[in-house]
Amino acid sequence: MLLDQIEVVGFRGINRLSINVKSLSAFLGENSWGKSSLFDALSLFLSGTKKAYKFTYDDFHQPPISDVSSNKLIHLVFTFKEQTTDESLQRQYKSITAVWNLPKEGARYIYYQIDGSITESGHILTERYFLDNQGQKKSFEKALLAHLVSEFTSFVPVLRMGSELPMMATEEDSADLETHSKRESCEARIKRIFKRLNNSYQQLSESEMKMGYQALVYLFDHYLLKHYGQSDFHRVDALNNTKGKPPFSFQALTHFNDLLKTGHKNDRAMLLLVLGEFLEVRGEHLLRRGATPVLLLEEPENNLHPVNLAITWRFFSLLPMQKLVSTNSSQLLSFLPLGCIQRLVRSTGLTNSYSLNLQHFSQNDLRRIAFHVRMTRPQSLFARSWLLVEGETETWLLTELSRLCGYNLVVEGVQIIEFAQCGVAPLIKLAQDLHIEWSVLTDGDAAGKKYAARVTEMLLGKDSLVNRLLVLPALDIEHLFFDHGFADIYLQAANYTEKDLARIATNKIIDKAVHKHSKPGLGLAIANAVEERGADSIPPLLKRLFSRLVGLARSQSG
Repeated sequence: MLLDQIEVVGFRGINRLSINVKSLSAFLGENSWGKSSLFDALSLFLSGTKKAYKFTYDDFHQPPISDVSSNKLIHLVFTFKEQTTDESLQRQYKSITAVWNLPKEGARYIYYQIDGSITESGHILTERYFLDNQGQKKSFEKALLAHLVSEFTSFVPVLRMGSELPMMATEEDSADLETHSKRESCEARIKRIFKRLNNSYQQLSESEMKMGYQALVYLFDHYLLKHYGQSDFHRVDALNNTKGKPPFSFQALTHFNDLLKTGHKNDRAMLLLVLGEFLEVRGEHLLRRGATPVLLLEEPENNLHPVNLAITWRFFSLLPMQKLVSTNSSQLLSFLPLGCIQRLVRSTGLTNSYSLNLQHFSQNDLRRIAFHVRMTRPQSLFARSWLLVEGETETWLLTELSRLCGYNLVVEGVQIIEFAQCGVAPLIKLAQDLHIEWSVLTDGDAAGKKYAARVTEMLLGKDSLVNRLLVLPALDIEHLFFDHGFADIYLQAANYTEKDLARIATNKIIDKAVHKHSKPGLGLAIANAVEERGADSIPPLLKRLFSRLVGLARSQSG
């Protein structure tokens, strides 16, 4: 079964959140917007080692405004659904038959709710129960309910990695552990190597690493290949980078197997580290047959060099389990399919989740976005607001001019993106889906007017054209500055004087200046001239544009 939806009310840093999750979900959100609280809710109530966790006063949401009283109720609802048709009827799920609901929309669901409340006397209550399809409590005797909760959570163990290093016993303690099987012996060996790698800068001997590799191969065969190796491969097509992979790729098991037995020793050493931490997080509770773990990766980029991050994510991506990732790394984001990205935005009393609706995009749109955004500008997905411009000149020039107006676009969360090669429509649709504020700046020529018409067609009902579009009252930004007191910059660049203005057309002067110095070069020359002359020399419509952009960005500051 797969985790399908999470609803959180009044828990820690989250006042209210409802979010659908996939086999791979990557959460983006600013600090204090609830990513860690979301992972806390999952790990505290679905972890095999914390089944009996009870709420404390610190778990109740504290509003950021001190005048508002804190919540006295917590509601957590975890929705699970069948991964395949009639999966719930399989023999291994016989012990939890009573918690499955009748089919709805072609699948059976389990709704697991945990409530917390503070009584008038100050006592804190924690209640667990299951719901039916109508949201009503299922009636079970107390002992039976406790048994069903224990059985159910053993099928969906949450394993959290990355938030902090797990508590580790000393090597001597590990050496004294009594082992009863080859599986336990292999796990103990990997744990010892993991501790050595984490606690020492010395390189392990070749024989120690070889023993670790042998343990890896055995555990891989024991846990994965034995159960899944005979399954048909899911075919992976060229669109994976935009659409994402099927829920679990059994072809990944073959890649893992090859890596373990014939891969480079550096790759296998990294696997030792990953599996070592995995075993530490899992603890002594073995995963039961039929269990579908949920792996929480909290900022896996921490303390990793970009090359090591790429290697580490390569291994995590091969694990055949549901993965929820929180990240602040643009590099890690470039490895992930666009369809798995979920952007969290906090507003008053509510945290919303936004993701890509693939039905809004053609295959050509997805290809362009994958290259121009996900692969080359992944940091733009963290921005609060986009300014879409036609070319490179605007990017250089507007960044500098905004600074001279007293705005730091990077600090405000504004990203300038050139749209000429990608097309303006796919970027606007992406911004709308992910709830990123946006505005478009176009030239006043024929091409710019076509872009402007396309922007007008794409406005949503609540959008204001003033906030979304600025058409320059000139052929392009070079002509705008030429007409607003900076003609001397272009004349000097083209080796002309003011006397030549009477006999040579403006566009020819600008063309010659561009030919000799390039558009970005002239843009920087204009920026230098503005710095000498002061911000008052900047055309007023650009000042208003900067003000609107910052205002849009700040509307998403939470």
